[in-house]
Amino acid sequence: MSSLVTTFSQSTGLPTLISGKPGLLVKIHPLNGVSQPVELAQENCVVGREANCGLVLEDDAVSRRHAIIERDVNGYRLRDLKSLNGSFVNEVRIDECLLKSGDRVRFGKQIYKFVAGTEIESHYYEVMFTLVTCDGLTQVPNKRFFQEIFARDWESMIRRQDKLAVLVMDLDKFKSVNDTYGHLAGDAVLVEFAKRARSVLRSGEFMARFGGEEFVLLCSGASAQEAVLVGERIRQVVEQAPVCFDNFTIPVTVSIGIADANFETALTRDGLIERADQALYQAKHQGRNQVCVFTSVS
Repeated sequence: MSSLVTTFSQSTGLPTLISGKPGLLVKIHPLNGVSQPVELAQENCVVGREANCGLVLEDDAVSRRHAIIERDVNGYRLRDLKSLNGSFVNEVRIDECLLKSGDRVRFGKQIYKFVAGTEIESHYYEVMFTLVTCDGLTQVPNKRFFQEIFARDWESMIRRQDKLAVLVMDLDKFKSVNDTYGHLAGDAVLVEFAKRARSVLRSGEFMARFGGEEFVLLCSGASAQEAVLVGERIRQVVEQAPVCFDNFTIPVTVSIGIADANFETALTRDGLIERADQALYQAKHQGRNQVCVFTSVS
């Protein structure tokens, strides 16, 4: 494992785990580059905006003294300090919770992975590998990983003389969600959308977050018309119920654009995405909450 750890760290440029402290918080969202993990060596670590906190978070959604992480004989315990926006473990608001290695911990808009235990080094690098390939907020693959899979599937389509469809999905009126309910509610909507969409995916269907409220999905071996069925599955599961966040009930719908290619195509991968984007624009223009397929204009 040690050689794999070294290779992974050197190839990605990610921070190396230096000391063997018994507990770590690894930031996974939002990311402006990858930071060194927070080592929980002391018995108590206060989290908040105040400068004297053990973990200082410059986030308006974080209270001045937001929460405390206490170490006892059972491990690390997270206790909320009656913060305005709450502390969350695995997207559940808590007053107090004994943390387990692998838990997602959120304070305001800041999300961390808690890592602990005897295999802390291997667990840490597993988290870091996921960080490279997945979106920290929604836990679906990120744009970088999507591009790698897209290139692989494109080559496979040509080699096997097959076809491939792309869906571009955009949450309707998402800006108004942020403006009306706040960015924490917007994050909750994105997380719930990803969860619902993934729940109806089948073999050969690969979804990723492309950025903001836009997601993409690859359907290997599918035509555009076959991909419409995939899009309808997602559209229906998204609109079936509002997203509940705090005391808000937020209706959510999604618009979807689809385009396809086959092994004889003169298109590039970027060209296929552009066609799906055009179909998405059509879905928005026609009233949203619908699936549209790209049609060329003669």
